[in-house]
Amino acid sequence: MGTGDSSASVLRVRHLIAQHLAIAVVVCLVLAGAGGFVAYAEYSAPDTTTEQRVTASWTTDSSFAHQATVERSTRAFEAGTVLRNRSAYLFRVTPTLTGEYRFRHEGAPGAATVATDVQLVKRSVGGTGDDRTEFWRVTDSLASAETTIAPGESARTSFRVNVSRQRNETRQIERELGGTPGRIELFVLVTTNVTTTVDGERLERSRTERLTIRPATATYAVTSNTTGARDEPISTETVSVPVEKNSARIYGGVAFAVLSLLAAAGLVVADRRDRLSVPPETVAAIRTERTRDRFDEWISVGRVPEPADDDRVVTVDSLTDLVDVAIDSDRRVIEDGDDGRFVVLVDRVRYCYEPRAPTAGSTESVSDGSNGATDSVGEDGPDPARDDDS
Repeated sequence: MGTGDSSASVLRVRHLIAQHLAIAVVVCLVLAGAGGFVAYAEYSAPDTTTEQRVTASWTTDSSFAHQATVERSTRAFEAGTVLRNRSAYLFRVTPTLTGEYRFRHEGAPGAATVATDVQLVKRSVGGTGDDRTEFWRVTDSLASAETTIAPGESARTSFRVNVSRQRNETRQIERELGGTPGRIELFVLVTTNVTTTVDGERLERSRTERLTIRPATATYAVTSNTTGARDEPISTETVSVPVEKNSARIYGGVAFAVLSLLAAAGLVVADRRDRLSVPPETVAAIRTERTRDRFDEWISVGRVPEPADDDRVVTVDSLTDLVDVAIDSDRRVIEDGDDGRFVVLVDRVRYCYEPRAPTAGSTESVSDGSNGATDSVGEDGPDPARDDDS
Protein backbone atom coordinates (compact mmCIF):
# COMPACT_ATOMS: atom_id res chain seq x y z
CA MET A 1 0.00 0.00 0.00
CA GLY A 2 1.25 3.50 -0.78
CA THR A 3 1.37 5.18 2.60
CA GLY A 4 1.93 8.71 1.36
CA ASP A 5 -1.40 9.44 -0.38
CA SER A 6 -4.56 10.89 1.17
CA SER A 7 -6.40 7.54 1.33
CA ALA A 8 -3.52 6.10 3.33
CA SER A 9 -3.78 8.98 5.77
CA VAL A 10 -7.49 8.31 6.21
CA LEU A 11 -6.77 4.65 6.92
CA ARG A 12 -4.14 5.58 9.49
CA VAL A 13 -6.65 7.83 11.27
CA ARG A 14 -9.27 5.08 11.27
CA HIS A 15 -6.76 2.62 12.67
CA LEU A 16 -5.72 5.09 15.39
CA ILE A 17 -9.34 5.78 16.36
CA ALA A 18 -10.12 2.06 16.41
CA GLN A 19 -7.21 1.48 18.81
CA HIS A 20 -8.21 4.36 21.11
CA LEU A 21 -11.97 4.50 20.64
CA ALA A 22 -12.78 4.99 24.33
CA ILE A 23 -10.38 7.91 24.63
CA ALA A 24 -11.78 9.54 21.48
CA VAL A 25 -15.34 9.27 22.81
CA VAL A 26 -14.33 10.70 26.20
CA VAL A 27 -12.58 13.65 24.49
CA CYS A 28 -15.72 14.41 22.48
CA LEU A 29 -17.84 14.31 25.65
CA VAL A 30 -15.43 16.61 27.47
CA LEU A 31 -15.53 19.08 24.57
CA ALA A 32 -19.34 18.91 24.57
CA GLY A 33 -19.35 19.70 28.29
CA ALA A 34 -16.99 22.63 27.77
CA GLY A 35 -19.17 24.08 25.04
CA GLY A 36 -22.28 23.67 27.18
CA PHE A 37 -20.56 25.31 30.15
CA VAL A 38 -19.54 28.34 28.09
CA ALA A 39 -23.07 28.75 26.73
CA TYR A 40 -24.70 28.32 30.15
CA ALA A 41 -22.25 30.67 31.90
CA GLU A 42 -22.97 33.41 29.38
CA TYR A 43 -26.73 32.81 29.40
CA SER A 44 -27.01 32.78 33.22
CA ALA A 45 -24.74 35.81 33.75
CA PRO A 46 -26.43 38.81 35.44
CA ASP A 47 -28.20 41.26 33.16
CA THR A 48 -26.78 44.24 35.05
CA THR A 49 -23.66 45.22 36.95
CA THR A 50 -22.83 48.06 39.31
CA GLU A 51 -20.17 50.71 38.95
CA GLN A 52 -19.12 53.91 40.66
CA ARG A 53 -20.01 57.09 38.77
CA VAL A 54 -18.55 60.51 39.59
CA THR A 55 -21.30 63.00 40.38
CA ALA A 56 -19.12 65.91 41.43
CA SER A 57 -15.46 66.83 40.93
CA TRP A 58 -13.04 69.58 41.87
CA THR A 59 -10.55 70.96 39.38
CA THR A 60 -7.56 73.05 40.46
CA ASP A 61 -4.98 74.58 38.16
CA SER A 62 -1.97 76.88 38.45
CA SER A 63 0.43 78.71 36.15
CA PHE A 64 3.13 81.35 35.98
CA ALA A 65 3.27 84.44 33.81
CA HIS A 66 6.34 86.65 33.61
CA GLN A 67 7.59 89.72 31.78
CA ALA A 68 10.46 92.21 31.74
CA THR A 69 10.42 95.91 30.79
CA VAL A 70 13.24 97.36 28.68
CA GLU A 71 14.94 99.99 30.84
CA ARG A 72 17.16 101.70 28.22
CA SER A 73 16.69 102.35 24.54
CA THR A 74 18.77 100.50 21.99
CA ARG A 75 18.53 100.05 18.27
CA ALA A 76 16.80 96.72 18.94
CA PHE A 77 14.42 97.83 21.73
CA GLU A 78 12.93 101.12 22.89
CA ALA A 79 12.76 101.94 26.58
CA GLY A 80 9.45 100.88 28.12
CA THR A 81 8.96 97.93 25.77
CA VAL A 82 7.46 95.00 27.66
CA LEU A 83 8.76 91.54 26.79
CA ARG A 84 6.37 88.78 27.94
CA ASN A 85 6.78 85.07 28.70
CA ARG A 86 10.09 84.70 26.90
CA SER A 87 12.36 81.72 27.47
CA ALA A 88 15.30 84.11 28.03
CA TYR A 89 15.85 87.81 28.74
CA LEU A 90 18.86 90.15 28.33
CA PHE A 91 20.70 91.26 31.46
CA ARG A 92 21.72 94.70 30.15
CA VAL A 93 18.31 96.00 29.04
CA THR A 94 15.90 93.87 31.14
CA PRO A 95 17.59 93.17 34.47
CA THR A 96 14.33 92.95 36.45
CA LEU A 97 11.82 90.13 36.02
CA THR A 98 8.20 90.68 37.01
CA GLY A 99 6.17 87.54 37.64
CA GLU A 100 2.62 86.55 38.51
CA TYR A 101 1.41 83.29 39.99
CA ARG A 102 -2.17 82.32 39.16
CA PHE A 103 -4.28 79.72 40.96
CA ARG A 104 -7.73 78.79 39.63
CA HIS A 105 -10.40 76.38 40.86
CA GLU A 106 -13.79 75.25 39.58
CA GLY A 107 -16.26 72.42 40.01
CA ALA A 108 -18.60 71.36 42.80
CA PRO A 109 -17.06 73.29 45.72
CA GLY A 110 -18.17 76.80 46.43
CA ALA A 111 -15.82 79.56 47.47
CA ALA A 112 -12.22 78.56 48.28
CA THR A 113 -9.66 80.33 50.46
CA VAL A 114 -6.26 80.46 48.79
CA ALA A 115 -3.15 81.30 50.83
CA THR A 116 -0.02 81.89 48.74
CA ASP A 117 3.56 82.36 49.94
CA VAL A 118 6.27 83.38 47.44
CA GLN A 119 9.97 83.10 48.29
CA LEU A 120 13.18 83.66 46.38
CA VAL A 121 15.73 80.90 46.96
CA LYS A 122 19.45 81.19 46.24
CA ARG A 123 21.58 78.13 46.92
CA SER A 124 24.58 76.03 45.92
CA VAL A 125 24.05 72.31 45.31
CA GLY A 126 26.26 69.48 44.12
CA GLY A 127 25.82 65.88 43.08
CA THR A 128 22.76 64.18 41.62
CA GLY A 129 19.99 61.93 42.84
CA ASP A 130 20.43 60.53 46.34
CA ASP A 131 23.95 62.01 46.51
CA ARG A 132 22.64 65.54 46.06
CA THR A 133 24.23 67.95 48.56
CA GLU A 134 23.11 71.49 49.41
CA PHE A 135 26.14 73.54 50.46
CA TRP A 136 24.28 76.74 51.34
CA ARG A 137 20.83 78.35 50.99
CA VAL A 138 19.56 81.91 51.37
CA THR A 139 15.82 82.58 51.27
CA ASP A 140 14.09 85.96 50.80
CA SER A 141 10.34 86.57 51.01
CA LEU A 142 8.90 88.12 47.84
CA ALA A 143 5.14 88.14 48.50
CA SER A 144 2.41 86.63 50.63
CA ALA A 145 -1.34 86.80 50.04
CA GLU A 146 -4.61 85.22 51.11
CA THR A 147 -7.85 85.60 49.20
CA THR A 148 -11.22 83.94 48.70
CA ILE A 149 -12.28 83.08 45.16
CA ALA A 150 -15.45 81.66 43.67
CA PRO A 151 -15.46 78.73 41.21
CA GLY A 152 -14.07 79.88 37.89
CA GLU A 153 -12.06 82.75 39.40
CA SER A 154 -8.28 83.00 39.86
CA ALA A 155 -6.13 84.12 42.78
CA ARG A 156 -3.19 86.18 41.49
CA THR A 157 0.03 86.92 43.37
CA SER A 158 2.67 89.24 41.85
CA PHE A 159 6.40 89.38 42.58
CA ARG A 160 9.55 91.07 41.24
CA VAL A 161 13.12 89.79 41.01
CA ASN A 162 16.12 91.95 40.09
CA VAL A 163 18.04 89.12 38.45
CA SER A 164 21.18 91.17 37.90
CA ARG A 165 21.36 92.10 41.61
CA GLN A 166 20.65 88.49 42.71
CA ARG A 167 23.46 87.21 40.51
CA ASN A 168 25.84 89.64 42.13
CA GLU A 169 24.68 88.60 45.61
CA THR A 170 25.31 84.90 44.90
CA ARG A 171 28.82 85.80 43.76
CA GLN A 172 29.36 87.74 46.99
CA ILE A 173 28.18 84.78 49.07
CA GLU A 174 30.56 82.50 47.22
CA ARG A 175 33.44 84.89 47.93
CA GLU A 176 32.50 85.02 51.62
CA LEU A 177 32.52 81.22 51.83
CA GLY A 178 35.70 80.86 49.84
CA GLY A 179 33.87 79.15 46.97
CA THR A 180 31.86 75.92 46.88
CA PRO A 181 32.10 72.96 44.51
CA GLY A 182 28.39 73.04 43.72
CA ARG A 183 26.42 74.93 41.09
CA ILE A 184 24.40 78.04 41.85
CA GLU A 185 20.59 77.83 41.62
CA LEU A 186 18.12 80.72 41.69
CA PHE A 187 14.37 80.12 41.71
CA VAL A 188 11.05 81.47 42.94
CA LEU A 189 9.33 78.97 45.25
CA VAL A 190 5.53 79.26 45.60
CA THR A 191 3.59 77.36 48.28
CA THR A 192 -0.21 77.38 47.97
CA ASN A 193 -2.72 76.13 50.54
CA VAL A 194 -6.38 75.87 49.48
CA THR A 195 -9.35 75.31 51.78
CA THR A 196 -12.97 74.79 50.73
CA THR A 197 -16.12 73.02 51.89
CA VAL A 198 -18.19 70.39 50.06
CA ASP A 199 -21.46 69.08 51.59
CA GLY A 200 -20.34 70.27 55.00
CA GLU A 201 -16.97 68.52 54.70
CA ARG A 202 -13.80 70.61 54.87
CA LEU A 203 -11.29 69.92 52.10
CA GLU A 204 -7.66 71.09 52.17
CA ARG A 205 -5.14 70.83 49.38
CA SER A 206 -1.61 72.18 48.94
CA ARG A 207 0.93 72.43 46.15
CA THR A 208 4.52 73.65 45.83
CA GLU A 209 5.78 75.02 42.51
CA ARG A 210 8.75 76.93 41.22
CA LEU A 211 9.88 79.38 38.59
CA THR A 212 13.56 78.71 37.84
CA ILE A 213 15.94 81.49 36.74
CA ARG A 214 19.26 80.44 35.16
CA PRO A 215 21.71 83.35 34.80
CA ALA A 216 24.30 83.13 32.02
CA THR A 217 26.87 85.68 30.77
CA ALA A 218 24.53 88.09 28.97
CA THR A 219 21.11 86.49 29.43
CA TYR A 220 19.03 84.64 31.97
CA ALA A 221 16.63 81.81 31.10
CA VAL A 222 13.24 81.36 32.77
CA THR A 223 11.38 78.04 33.06
CA SER A 224 8.35 77.11 35.15
CA ASN A 225 7.57 73.84 36.90
CA THR A 226 3.92 73.62 38.00
CA THR A 227 1.53 70.89 39.06
CA GLY A 228 -0.88 71.98 36.36
CA ALA A 229 -4.53 70.98 36.22
CA ARG A 230 -5.66 68.40 38.75
CA ASP A 231 -9.15 66.92 38.57
CA GLU A 232 -10.31 64.85 41.53
CA PRO A 233 -13.72 63.29 42.27
CA ILE A 234 -15.29 64.47 45.50
CA SER A 235 -18.68 62.75 45.19
CA THR A 236 -19.64 59.39 43.66
CA GLU A 237 -22.72 57.20 43.46
CA THR A 238 -23.36 53.54 42.70
CA VAL A 239 -25.34 53.00 39.51
CA SER A 240 -26.67 49.91 37.78
CA VAL A 241 -25.42 49.39 34.23
CA PRO A 242 -26.99 46.87 31.81
CA VAL A 243 -24.75 44.11 30.48
CA GLU A 244 -25.27 42.94 26.92
CA LYS A 245 -25.22 39.17 26.42
CA ASN A 246 -22.63 37.75 24.06
CA SER A 247 -24.83 35.82 21.64
CA ALA A 248 -21.79 34.37 19.88
CA ARG A 249 -20.71 32.63 23.11
CA ILE A 250 -24.24 31.34 23.77
CA TYR A 251 -25.08 29.97 20.33
CA GLY A 252 -21.50 29.06 19.54
CA GLY A 253 -21.18 27.09 22.77
CA VAL A 254 -24.44 25.25 22.14
CA ALA A 255 -23.45 24.43 18.56
CA PHE A 256 -20.03 23.20 19.68
CA ALA A 257 -21.61 21.01 22.35
CA VAL A 258 -24.09 19.49 19.89
CA LEU A 259 -21.40 18.80 17.30
CA SER A 260 -19.19 17.15 19.93
CA LEU A 261 -22.06 14.93 21.09
CA LEU A 262 -22.83 13.98 17.49
CA ALA A 263 -19.16 13.14 16.97
CA ALA A 264 -19.14 10.89 20.04
CA ALA A 265 -22.32 9.16 18.91
CA GLY A 266 -20.96 8.81 15.39
CA LEU A 267 -17.81 7.09 16.67
CA VAL A 268 -19.83 4.60 18.70
CA VAL A 269 -22.16 3.83 15.77
CA ALA A 270 -19.25 3.52 13.36
CA ASP A 271 -17.56 1.07 15.72
CA ARG A 272 -20.67 -1.09 16.10
CA ARG A 273 -21.20 -1.13 12.33
CA ASP A 274 -17.59 -2.12 11.77
CA ARG A 275 -16.88 1.11 9.91
CA LEU A 276 -13.54 1.64 11.65
CA SER A 277 -12.01 -1.67 10.68
CA VAL A 278 -8.84 -1.48 8.57
CA PRO A 279 -7.67 -4.14 6.08
CA PRO A 280 -4.96 -6.46 7.48
CA GLU A 281 -2.46 -5.40 4.84
CA THR A 282 -2.94 -1.78 5.88
CA VAL A 283 -2.33 -2.66 9.52
CA ALA A 284 0.83 -4.51 8.51
CA ALA A 285 2.04 -1.54 6.47
CA ILE A 286 1.36 0.88 9.31
CA ARG A 287 3.10 -1.44 11.77
CA THR A 288 6.13 -1.81 9.50
CA GLU A 289 6.35 1.94 8.90
CA ARG A 290 6.21 2.60 12.64
CA THR A 291 8.93 0.07 13.37
CA ARG A 292 10.97 1.36 10.42
CA ASP A 293 10.97 4.83 11.97
CA ARG A 294 12.07 3.44 15.35
CA PHE A 295 15.10 1.64 13.90
CA ASP A 296 16.01 4.19 11.25
CA GLU A 297 19.60 4.50 12.50
CA TRP A 298 20.20 0.78 11.68
CA ILE A 299 18.56 0.80 8.24
CA SER A 300 19.89 1.92 4.87
CA VAL A 301 18.01 2.04 1.57
CA GLY A 302 19.54 0.27 -1.40
CA ARG A 303 19.21 -2.54 -3.93
CA VAL A 304 19.72 -6.15 -2.83
CA PRO A 305 20.84 -8.56 -5.60
CA GLU A 306 19.24 -11.96 -5.99
CA PRO A 307 20.88 -14.67 -3.86
CA ALA A 308 23.55 -16.90 -5.41
CA ASP A 309 23.06 -20.66 -5.63
CA ASP A 310 25.18 -21.32 -2.56
CA ASP A 311 23.60 -18.54 -0.43
CA ARG A 312 21.33 -19.52 2.40
CA VAL A 313 18.15 -17.49 2.97
CA VAL A 314 16.72 -17.24 6.48
CA THR A 315 13.27 -15.71 6.83
CA VAL A 316 12.77 -13.58 9.95
CA ASP A 317 9.28 -13.05 11.39
CA SER A 318 9.58 -9.36 12.28
CA LEU A 319 11.63 -6.29 11.52
CA THR A 320 12.56 -6.07 15.20
CA ASP A 321 14.11 -9.55 15.04
CA LEU A 322 15.97 -8.58 11.88
CA VAL A 323 17.43 -5.48 13.58
CA ASP A 324 18.53 -7.73 16.46
CA VAL A 325 20.42 -9.88 13.92
CA ALA A 326 22.05 -6.76 12.46
CA ILE A 327 23.12 -5.56 15.90
CA ASP A 328 24.53 -8.96 16.92
CA SER A 329 26.48 -9.34 13.67
CA ASP A 330 27.56 -5.68 13.42
CA ARG A 331 25.80 -5.27 10.07
CA ARG A 332 23.25 -2.88 8.67
CA VAL A 333 19.71 -3.64 7.55
CA ILE A 334 19.22 -2.93 3.83
CA GLU A 335 15.75 -1.87 2.74
CA ASP A 336 15.26 -2.89 -0.89
CA GLY A 337 13.70 0.06 -2.66
CA ASP A 338 12.16 -2.16 -5.35
CA ASP A 339 10.08 -4.64 -3.36
CA GLY A 340 10.19 -3.27 0.20
CA ARG A 341 12.08 -6.25 1.67
CA PHE A 342 14.54 -5.82 4.55
CA VAL A 343 17.75 -7.84 4.33
CA VAL A 344 20.84 -8.40 6.48
CA LEU A 345 23.80 -10.03 4.70
CA VAL A 346 26.11 -12.04 6.95
CA ASP A 347 28.77 -13.89 4.95
CA ARG A 348 26.86 -16.39 2.77
CA VAL A 349 23.68 -16.14 4.87
CA ARG A 350 20.88 -13.77 3.90
CA TYR A 351 18.46 -12.86 6.68
CA CYS A 352 15.26 -11.49 5.18
CA TYR A 353 12.06 -9.92 6.46
CA GLU A 354 9.28 -9.23 3.99
CA PRO A 355 6.29 -7.17 5.26
CA ARG A 356 3.07 -9.08 4.83
CA ALA A 357 -0.47 -8.99 6.05
CA PRO A 358 -1.00 -10.87 9.35
CA THR A 359 -2.77 -14.20 9.19
CA ALA A 360 -5.07 -15.79 11.72
CA GLY A 361 -3.07 -17.29 14.57
CA SER A 362 0.15 -15.54 13.50
CA THR A 363 2.71 -15.30 16.31
CA GLU A 364 3.81 -11.80 15.25
CA SER A 365 0.44 -10.09 15.68
CA VAL A 366 -2.43 -10.15 18.11
CA SER A 367 -5.93 -8.71 17.90
CA ASP A 368 -6.42 -5.54 19.89
CA GLY A 369 -10.20 -5.85 19.98
CA SER A 370 -10.72 -2.89 17.63
CA ASN A 371 -12.82 -4.50 14.87
CA GLY A 372 -10.07 -6.35 13.18
CA ALA A 373 -7.33 -3.78 13.78
CA THR A 374 -4.15 -5.48 14.95
CA ASP A 375 -0.96 -4.36 16.58
CA SER A 376 2.38 -6.08 16.44
CA VAL A 377 3.88 -7.77 19.48
CA GLY A 378 7.20 -8.25 17.80
CA GLU A 379 7.34 -4.86 16.05
CA ASP A 380 6.61 -2.70 19.07
CA GLY A 381 8.31 -5.04 21.45
CA PRO A 382 11.60 -4.60 23.31
CA ASP A 383 13.92 -1.71 22.58
CA PRO A 384 16.98 -2.72 20.55
CA ALA A 385 19.37 -0.98 22.93
CA ARG A 386 21.63 -3.99 23.42
CA ASP A 387 25.33 -4.72 23.76
CA ASP A 388 26.83 -5.95 20.50
CA ASP A 389 28.59 -8.73 22.44
CA SER A 390 25.34 -10.07 24.01
